[in-house]
Amino acid sequence: MEFGKVPNVSPAFDAEWEKNGHMQKAADMLAEWVKSRNVAKTVEIKELPGRTPLIYIEIAGQKEGTVLMYGHMDKQPEMDGWREGLDPWKPVREGEHLYGRGLADDGYAIFAAIGAIETARSVGAALPRIVILIEGSEESGSEDLPAYLEVLKPEIGSPQAVITLDSEGWSPDHLSLTESLRGIVNGYLRIKTINAPLHSGLATGVVPSVSRILHILLSRIEDTESGRIINTVVNPEIPDDVRNKLKQVANVIGEHFIEVYELPEALRPVGADVHEHVERNFWEAGMEVTGLKGLPHPERAGNVLASELYVKLSFRIPPLVKATDAAFELKRVFEANPPYGAEVTFEAKEMDNGWLSTPFSEKGKRAVWESSQETYGADPIETGIGASIPFIGMMARQFPDADQIVIGVLSPSSRAHGPNENLHIPRAKRLTEWLARFLTKF
Repeated sequence: MEFGKVPNVSPAFDAEWEKNGHMQKAADMLAEWVKSRNVAKTVEIKELPGRTPLIYIEIAGQKEGTVLMYGHMDKQPEMDGWREGLDPWKPVREGEHLYGRGLADDGYAIFAAIGAIETARSVGAALPRIVILIEGSEESGSEDLPAYLEVLKPEIGSPQAVITLDSEGWSPDHLSLTESLRGIVNGYLRIKTINAPLHSGLATGVVPSVSRILHILLSRIEDTESGRIINTVVNPEIPDDVRNKLKQVANVIGEHFIEVYELPEALRPVGADVHEHVERNFWEAGMEVTGLKGLPHPERAGNVLASELYVKLSFRIPPLVKATDAAFELKRVFEANPPYGAEVTFEAKEMDNGWLSTPFSEKGKRAVWESSQETYGADPIETGIGASIPFIGMMARQFPDADQIVIGVLSPSSRAHGPNENLHIPRAKRLTEWLARFLTKF
């Protein structure tokens, strides 16, 4: 809760982060807390010039091998819309939920990691060497992490497992293993028609509308009724083995998948059933208009036909589609044969590939599955995530021989990035128990 009070917003949202000092305060607070637990051989705050600090923790092992654990301490900005009685920087506990910015994403990570180690030690278990990294730029695309991974390579060594504590936990009754992530292409679509806005009464019916042109262009990519991306380069067919695995996940998650979104009663979700919802969110491509410039505020809008639109589009792409290939195809489709001869340009600005995990080692899978049975009474479910998380691909590239174990407590009801973010405490405790059991077995 003390950590939740620190407004250490990620650098992408606070250009003055270094001057404001909140990130340093958060790092100092977490490092001092770890030192107070007397479990670590090394607790250091690493600082490279111009980069956010990173907490490096090392715990001596009693058996062979190294496990690397990851979390982050930077937070999303406040966002408007927190319900009465809640505040992003004043954590509040209500029953099983702890509300506040950065507590579910990803403040619990360092506490779960240390808590698991303490729990395992309390029963006399021998542990491998453990390295914990807590970075400060994840919400900004982990832009500082590669530099630290390079500098810390000799200290980290060659871990046999990398555990990421910053993912989703769809079912409270199962360990969720993230096996795939969608990639992302964010781009800017510009549409220009006339040299200056015109009186709508004099122009409509003759001058083409920029909003109509936008609709025509978007319909080249997305089916208007279903919302499905119809371009097969951006959204190829789901492989059969993936589709079968997603069906198994949907059977476990069930209708809970929709319930956690808390949709208004009259609002119908996209897709026919939970199987389609899972396929479309975990794997298929999707599109959203996330920004629009060129139209005045409705209260100040006159009877005027706009001359230009500047639109930000966010595309989620399947794990096996390269972001550069998707960006090239989107540019080709949008700019070919512009409607009415309008000026149309599309430029991709932010891109990241998706990720698909490789199979676990035999000892890794055995430790994961046995710990899951002991903690949850069930095998783990192997899920995807509709979002893009750049650092996971970084970790996989940096440590290609390690088992990549991507786990977490997030679900749509956690409200990460939005108002009313909250940590479900029993879910975090259960994940910590699983982690303690895993560390004793691996």
